[in-house]
Amino acid sequence: MRSKSISKQRGTFVLEFAIMGFVLCLLFAFGADIVTKMSYKGKLDRLSYSLVNVLKERTQLYEKEVYDVTSAEANSITRIAKSSLTRMAGNAASSKVGVVVESLTFSDIGEPGEHRTYGSGCEIGGGDLEDLSVVTTWDRQASVYRVTVCYDTPNIFGSLLGQNYSEVSSSSVMLGR
Repeated sequence: MRSKSISKQRGTFVLEFAIMGFVLCLLFAFGADIVTKMSYKGKLDRLSYSLVNVLKERTQLYEKEVYDVTSAEANSITRIAKSSLTRMAGNAASSKVGVVVESLTFSDIGEPGEHRTYGSGCEIGGGDLEDLSVVTTWDRQASVYRVTVCYDTPNIFGSLLGQNYSEVSSSSVMLGR
C-alpha cells in the first residue's frame, strides 16, 4: 500500500518542480532586466544633467550673449551624448541613443518667446517649461533648458511576456543665466 502512494507522488513532484522552475526563471529574467535598466538609468541621469549644464553655461564657456539654442548646438549636444554613453557603457550602440534638446526664452516677464525643440527618439515628460522659469534679481525672466536622453535597452523580461519595456530615459531641466 505504501509503494502505491510513493509512485503517485512522483508525478506531483515533477509537476511542482516544473511550475517552480518556470516561476524562478521569470524571477531571474525580471531581476536581470531591472538591474540592466537601473544601470542605464543612472548613466542617463548623469549624462542629461551634464549636458543641460553645458547648454546653460555656454554663455560663460563661449562668451556668447545669445540665449536661444541653435540647431548646430543641439547637434553638438547630441554628438556629445552619443559618444559619452558609448564610453560609459562599452556595449551601448550610438544608434539606440535618442536626444531631445529644448529651450524656452522670454521676451519680457511673463511673456514667453520662442520654445525650440531639437532632436527626436525620446518621449518628453515633465511639465511645461514656462511654469519652471523664475524672475531673476535683474528683473528678467530666466531662460529654461531641458535635455532628455533615452536609450533602447535589451527587452529581456518584456520579450517573455510579449511586451516592450525597452526604453529608459532621463530628463534634466536647468535655468539659464
